[in-house]
Amino acid sequence: MGALKMANKRLLGVSVTALALLLAACGSGNSASKGTQDKALKVTSSQPIATADPTKATDLNSQAAIAQIYEGLYTTSKTGKVIPGVATKVVKPTNGGKTYTFTLRKDAKWSNGKQVTAQDFVYSLQRQVDPKTKSQEAGHVEEIANATAINNGKKAVSTLGAKALSKTKLQITLAQKTPYFNYRLATELYPLNKQFVEKYGDKYGSSAAKTLSNGPFNLKGWTGSNETWSYVKNSKYYNAKSVRLKTVKVQTVKDNNTAQNLFASNSVQVTTVTGTQVQADQSGKLKKNLVLTKQNRMAFLVWNSKRKATANTALRQAVSYAINRQTLVKNVLKDGSVPAKSMVTQGDFTNPTTGKDFNDDTGNLYPYNLKKAKQYWKQAQSQLGTKKVTIELLTADVDVSKAVGEYVQSTAQQNLPGLKVTLKSIPLNNEIATLTKGDFDAGSIGWTSDFKDPIDFLNKGSITNSINFGKFDNAAYEKLISTIAADKQSAADRYQTMQQAAKLLADKQGVTPLYQSTQANLISTKVGGAKPTLLRDTQYRYVYWK
Repeated sequence: MGALKMANKRLLGVSVTALALLLAACGSGNSASKGTQDKALKVTSSQPIATADPTKATDLNSQAAIAQIYEGLYTTSKTGKVIPGVATKVVKPTNGGKTYTFTLRKDAKWSNGKQVTAQDFVYSLQRQVDPKTKSQEAGHVEEIANATAINNGKKAVSTLGAKALSKTKLQITLAQKTPYFNYRLATELYPLNKQFVEKYGDKYGSSAAKTLSNGPFNLKGWTGSNETWSYVKNSKYYNAKSVRLKTVKVQTVKDNNTAQNLFASNSVQVTTVTGTQVQADQSGKLKKNLVLTKQNRMAFLVWNSKRKATANTALRQAVSYAINRQTLVKNVLKDGSVPAKSMVTQGDFTNPTTGKDFNDDTGNLYPYNLKKAKQYWKQAQSQLGTKKVTIELLTADVDVSKAVGEYVQSTAQQNLPGLKVTLKSIPLNNEIATLTKGDFDAGSIGWTSDFKDPIDFLNKGSITNSINFGKFDNAAYEKLISTIAADKQSAADRYQTMQQAAKLLADKQGVTPLYQSTQANLISTKVGGAKPTLLRDTQYRYVYWK
């Protein structure tokens, strides 16, 4: 789903577990009557902000800032549940699940005091899908009627299925029923004030001064190039009384050891750690501060189906069975990440009949089994007509990505005699460009989903998806994906179709899942309400000093 995104919040090198995710929600989880707390909360970010324009932001850190300072029709609670934002309630769609009609809060304001209107949402959605904007996040609105045709330059922007029926009445019509659209509304789609945006044109969101907020915080102190900034409580926010913190000060700290040292000295109260730091903190002095949260992100291998060796299903099966994913997460990642059992993350979706996790029903589709690995390898050698095969594995040029690549290389070569795996590590943007061109044998990447529905992971093996770099193309699989996307089945039947798709993808190794990422935070015991969820990091509007 969505357009291809370079160095973005979804398509990421296997090393990006420490990056901040999205933030948002409304209301307070704790005694709003205690009022604003003047003491600033100090936190870290692994990278600086690239843009505060929600129609253009593709990286995690920009999205994190955006979700602090904007609020959409819906938002999320501190536990990750979709709740009303600018809309007065979570509405039930009509017209066979395609039409959403919202009533907006009359007290929703921009930070300049102007009312947030239905037209602000229409303008923002149109701007995002307009090909002139060149948004890499046009996929966020792709389910809205005519969005794809507009983005492809085949229809006028005015034909988008979004209409302001009045100042506080908004109607959005989808091309077809979309069961996860509420998550889009809560985590991806925000309003924009046309007058303010057009004042700065392409420079909108390029600095704090050129950004207008309607969320719980305003962005301050960001010039567009510096690596420190602040979130300052927005007095015009309709629920400002529930926002306890007056200021959140953010500093970019790219080195995790430095971040941990800053935390240990109480120079910051919230930060992230990775790898050996997590392992050490689980039994060290900071054990009480360590919070591990599963992310809705799957790391996986893609295989080039246009090259003889990597197009061979038996070879792909052999490599998959040769990888001990438990060893990978325990001895290489060391950060609490979870071995993949299917292409869908744990916690993403449950059986609508029994409530069991999706992966409980699939079972482990990617076990470590040396006997099967060797059997498939012999089969691959026979089919390829050679005892020796060399493939190149492409990874991002950062430590964790390279470490994962080295593990895959060593375990494959050790367990499959005659197979040689060479590694090529390059900057993430270059890796994505190389994968897009199809100039590779195999690649190691990851996908982060903003919503809970298996389709966003399963469709990475669909020939219609832009992230299917390897061009895996299986007619039976395409039929299953098409049925899931159409959403014309009952909930129970759709679930069973998704189960079939997950098992077929594993059988054919269209892609090879490795692990589900886990985010590791260090959070001060003096701070309350800092609770990450599967979809989002700590939401500062819920945070307070104890």
